Amino acid sequence: MLRAKVLSLQFVVVVGFVVFAIVLGVAITGVPARSSSITWERDYGKAMERAQAEKKLIIADMFTDWCALCKQMDAETFADPKLSQNMSDKYVWLKLNTETEEEGKRLQKEFAILTYPTILVLDGQGEEQDRIDRFLAAAQFMERVRSFVDSPDSLASLRKAVQEQPNSVSARYALAEKLLNQNNYAKAALEFKKVIQLDPENGKGKTDLSQYNVALCLASEEKFVEAIVQLDLLETRFPRSDAVADAAVLRGQIYRCCNKLDEAQAVLREYVNKYPTHGHIQEVENLLAVMEAETDSK
Repeated sequence: MLRAKVLSLQFVVVVGFVVFAIVLGVAITGVPARSSSITWERDYGKAMERAQAEKKLIIADMFTDWCALCKQMDAETFADPKLSQNMSDKYVWLKLNTETEEEGKRLQKEFAILTYPTILVLDGQGEEQDRIDRFLAAAQFMERVRSFVDSPDSLASLRKAVQEQPNSVSARYALAEKLLNQNNYAKAALEFKKVIQLDPENGKGKTDLSQYNVALCLASEEKFVEAIVQLDLLETRFPRSDAVADAAVLRGQIYRCCNKLDEAQAVLREYVNKYPTHGHIQEVENLLAVMEAETDSK
């Protein structure tokens, strides 16, 4: 009993001292306690107004109701006290459902959001600086967002490089490749076409690759006829390019998507015979086996 009373007394003394220290610290410094949680805007227009007025970037969480990892981001990453303390007042936070909210649907289409979770970092004009397209824990998330400011590989930096050197083939190609990796096929195709215009003779070694990537972008948008035209151009203009082998694989895939199974099998068999050590050989052989099994079952 005596020991219990002593412990209780010590607890009261310690708590009293801590409270006194906190009050004293606030009184001396005059610094208010920082926000410990994120306040989300749910209106795109208001988020833009705040970003412009406060000169801040926007962190836009683009989510769906069915996305389990989006919910995990909410529960673990965005709820992390360190993240809130370090980031909540430095950005404008926006949350939009890409399937049920009109602005969410518009941004999903504009920024070609195909995977979830996707978190966009936008400036006050709605221009994408870069994105996070997978689950990240709080520490990783903070580091990744900070890196967008000065990373040479961020979308903002690549776009700036093109603005400063509009006739640079390497700058254009790097931007196009970034957009392609983000599944933004329409914008990527435009940049690849500019590379072709800047260097029609392939002096920098990027034009043949750009020709292939234009076809890939078109095929990814299911513009199959236009994609085949681009593949024909590649094979005609740069018959010795390494990209021709990849073009054969893409052509076979397009024919299969168009239900031209005989043409698809012919192209892919020719690829196997012509490029037996190429990087896609196993993939193509597997695809041929599947197609032959489908044909036999009919």
